[in-house]
Amino acid sequence: MRITDILVIRSLKGVGNRTLVKLIEFYHANNLKTIRELDFAKVPKLSSSITQTVEDLFASGKYDVLSLDYEKSISKWNEAGIHVLVYGSAEYPSQLNSLSDPPPLLFCKGNCDLIKYPKSIAVVGTRNNTRLGEIIAYKTVEHFSKQGFCIVSGLALGIDAIAHRAALDNHGHTVAVLVDLISIAPTNHRGLAEQILSQGGLLVSENPPGTKVIPAFFAKRDRIQAGLTRAVFAIETAIDGGTMHAVKAANSMHRKVYVPNASAAGYPDLGIEQISGTQQLVNSGIATPYTRDTYAEISLELTQLAASFEERSRGTGSSL
Repeated sequence: MRITDILVIRSLKGVGNRTLVKLIEFYHANNLKTIRELDFAKVPKLSSSITQTVEDLFASGKYDVLSLDYEKSISKWNEAGIHVLVYGSAEYPSQLNSLSDPPPLLFCKGNCDLIKYPKSIAVVGTRNNTRLGEIIAYKTVEHFSKQGFCIVSGLALGIDAIAHRAALDNHGHTVAVLVDLISIAPTNHRGLAEQILSQGGLLVSENPPGTKVIPAFFAKRDRIQAGLTRAVFAIETAIDGGTMHAVKAANSMHRKVYVPNASAAGYPDLGIEQISGTQQLVNSGIATPYTRDTYAEISLELTQLAASFEERSRGTGSSL
């Protein structure tokens, strides 16, 4: 299915990721050549209201107008170095297929090879980190970058920015998962985003460039951080912190979750808010505590997982 077709249907009221993924899968399963060949009424579990909305779109001629507008947008994105990946294509990262609602489109700027890099970990955490949390995040990234891991995070204040900078300082790969590739948020991290690009990193978003940035999108993008990686390292987080969105996504996909061993790390007060969430994750059995003494063991395990995933990916190829 063409990118413009997906963008047009995506713009319709009531159409979300799951609907678009179903349409893309149906389109390719039936070897269709154009969107007009797609009988929306035959798509499994597609609501009648959406079917009617799409039929009205074609009947009114609005489809052609919107399609032309999006073709112009795609041309501008390409000129800006932004590439669009479609769910199920050979370029699309198959590791995101484990999500309950994989993004139908990914907008990428920079080193697009990193989007499918199997040896990746997410290093995330609170915006309101402690000084000890900063040290732990930096040391964690330093080790794994030197072991050839790509560091994925969200360019947010606090732990995310520390993770990206640590990767860059150690000449490692890093990927920033954003809400929008044009309106970089927070604005004071635009320089960091440019540095990521200049050092061979990648910026990625599931939203078309120019999308209005709203709080809900930050929580939504966290699942992509988890989906692109073999494990999530939650350095510091409150019980109700945004980091928990990435942890929840990792847990749903049976990905490993690691948190610093608070006692071994030397936190003077184990009751502070910044580690209340990580403590809970350990107590509930969701996360495994780690120290610098377990770096090598974790590195080996995740390297083996990455190799196994890469071998399976080569065997299956494109999912469509």
